[in-house]
Amino acid sequence: MQDKLNVLPALTWNHLGVNWAGKEFALPEAPKEIPSDERFSVSLLPSGVERIENFPKRNNEMESGIGKSYDTYIEENSNVSCFLKAKKASEQTIRFKASVSGSNTAIIGNYGIYAEEGSSITLLQEADSKEDSSGFTAELTRIYAEKGALVRLIQVQDLNRSCSSWNGVAIRAKEGAKVEVIRAVMGGKKAALGSKAVLEGKESNYLLNTIYFGDQTQVFDFNDTSEHIGKSTRCDMYTAGVLAGESSKILRGTIDFKKGAAYSTGHESEDVLVLGKKVRNRTVPLILCGEEQVEGQHAATIGRLDETQIYYLCSRGLTPLQARLLLIKGRFAPVLDLIPDENLREGLSLQIERRLKSNEPE
Repeated sequence: MQDKLNVLPALTWNHLGVNWAGKEFALPEAPKEIPSDERFSVSLLPSGVERIENFPKRNNEMESGIGKSYDTYIEENSNVSCFLKAKKASEQTIRFKASVSGSNTAIIGNYGIYAEEGSSITLLQEADSKEDSSGFTAELTRIYAEKGALVRLIQVQDLNRSCSSWNGVAIRAKEGAKVEVIRAVMGGKKAALGSKAVLEGKESNYLLNTIYFGDQTQVFDFNDTSEHIGKSTRCDMYTAGVLAGESSKILRGTIDFKKGAAYSTGHESEDVLVLGKKVRNRTVPLILCGEEQVEGQHAATIGRLDETQIYYLCSRGLTPLQARLLLIKGRFAPVLDLIPDENLREGLSLQIERRLKSNEPE
């Protein structure tokens, strides 16, 4: 497939190399193999949530941040799908798990959440891999939140370095609806992620909270957009990441105020911690404005750990490694604390500790 992925909504100079994802993210040939239950599973559904055969909204009505060509690829080639309808408020977490096992395994997932008026739903979506396995995951999750609905999507990607991943999210929120997306991106030799939230209804709300840890030669590519159409809408997009070794990352974060979105607000920020001299970080915060009565803010912080803070913590009895770990976990806590599975949370914390030990700052 030749179509460009993760395209920046308003293009900048080509020589900067940030207008779209690189050639390494070209979508692979899609096998027709249907994954076994061992490779994809869905937990029991709580009362008030049911599995439906087809998503109520057509694919061309909603576009992910990766782009329409990617969405079409998923729709035409998916070998696993699951669509949920939330009919009332539910506190129980539903779990999807895609696990790459064996050689050259492909999991192409087409998922959806349709939240009826006043309902609530939480979905934990995992992608991991068995040791010595190889392949890729390519997943699309569409969320349609009706008036006053609350949808929380938690995504954890922890593939090994022989695997790649693509992950698209498409959101449409009606009046008073709130959608939260929480992402932890840890694994894979390369990972492309793109989310697009359309805040169509008055006072609809979108929160995106992302953490990532790249080391060795990992490549991450993000494209996140919040499009404001309704009045008094709000988005908050926060990202915190660590880059070590020879890893690289591009983050495109766009807040787009359309004409008519009066009194809307949007905030985006990224905090990047650099642990090596060979990493490459590119951050593209963008605000587009077609309406005057709006408030938009963006910020990016890139740097190393504050040696003064490390010295202070060490003076209180911590080792330098313990001090660095404490500061990094503090950055990641807003996402880690929202993961409802204690074992998964602990596993990610231990992995962060192991990777920090092997990537002492130069």
